[in-house]
Amino acid sequence: MIGTDLLYSVPTKIFALWLHQRQGTIDWRITRMLLVGGVPGAIGGLVLFAVLKGRLEGDVFEAALKHGIGVAILLASAGSLLLIFRRTPPDGGLPEAPLTQPVAVTAIGALVGVLVSLTSVGSGSITLPLLIFTLPAIAMRRLIGSEIAFAAFLIPLAAVGQSSFGNVSWGMAGALLFGSLPGVWIGAKLSRHLADAWIRPTIVVVLAFAGSRLL
Repeated sequence: MIGTDLLYSVPTKIFALWLHQRQGTIDWRITRMLLVGGVPGAIGGLVLFAVLKGRLEGDVFEAALKHGIGVAILLASAGSLLLIFRRTPPDGGLPEAPLTQPVAVTAIGALVGVLVSLTSVGSGSITLPLLIFTLPAIAMRRLIGSEIAFAAFLIPLAAVGQSSFGNVSWGMAGALLFGSLPGVWIGAKLSRHLADAWIRPTIVVVLAFAGSRLL
């Protein structure tokens, strides 16, 4: 089902990219840094997936991935919780404001690239909390837009790789897509107008719930 999740996410992320670009909530400097690490990370993740799939029994492999990602999401939720009350500029700073952690952002991209190719999880649930830690002066809406732009380029690569393993259910992907596009439109609009004080706790709750379901 990893390939199915990735496949339905492709048009969803592209649509979200278009919406956030129109709203001006993407910092392309952040997205480019993420992609520098994310593209080779995704390729490495696909290679690792093929190796592990060939050496481990299917049930053992799936259980290990499921529990490992559940723990990672819970840790990301806990980390985000620490930053709920941190003040940030309302517009995330000016476009020419320097980004002081390019190596760290690139490393985040590489880590997420591996995780997405292995599990389909991480393009949002892991990227965003790590960006919060690394770039605390950037407003949440700009981090969300930049992360979505990153995913819009990364996920098609991972989806093509997973489809080559036969891990795609086209019918299920279509059903998921049918419900997700309206949700993307609503989420993009809310991220533009809601204050960070509302967005941060919501993300923490969603991450905690998702992580607990994977344990």
